[in-house]
Amino acid sequence: MPIEIREATSEDAELIAKIHVLSWQAAYADIIPGPFLENLSVAARTQGWRKSLEAGRLRVLLAYVEQAAVGWIAFGASRDADKDGTWAEVEALYILPAAWGQGVGKCLSDAARHILEAAGYANVMLWVLSENQRARAFYQHIGFVCDESSKAIEIGGAPLIETRYGCALRG
Repeated sequence: MPIEIREATSEDAELIAKIHVLSWQAAYADIIPGPFLENLSVAARTQGWRKSLEAGRLRVLLAYVEQAAVGWIAFGASRDADKDGTWAEVEALYILPAAWGQGVGKCLSDAARHILEAAGYANVMLWVLSENQRARAFYQHIGFVCDESSKAIEIGGAPLIETRYGCALRG
């Protein structure tokens, strides 16, 4: 199954938003309250992604299988105060549930890491919900290591913990 990767533009905002909503509803069904997930709005996410892509703070890559978009990754400079300019961050990586386990996430991660290394970053980090065991196992499988940092967040009224992972881009 060939996976094609291309850079997203603001024209892709609705496509990104659809994948975002559908993947959240599947991946977080047992983690985030149901009413919150049921009320996620593709229209609202589309506006947010359009603004973000036009601002250019993040780069987003889309993955296609048989000419259908199945996932995306968003990345840029690290936002964490304890990381210097050698650190990048994967802010989000979402794949449609039907494409889970087919190599799309690894392909997107590899493409983003290549771009980040070419841009001069030495390391990349990300945050993942501690209860999201599937995602944690995936990140470990592709070389990310938990650094034991965590932070409390709230989504849909539920108190949650995020855990940070990182990896070197070289060697």
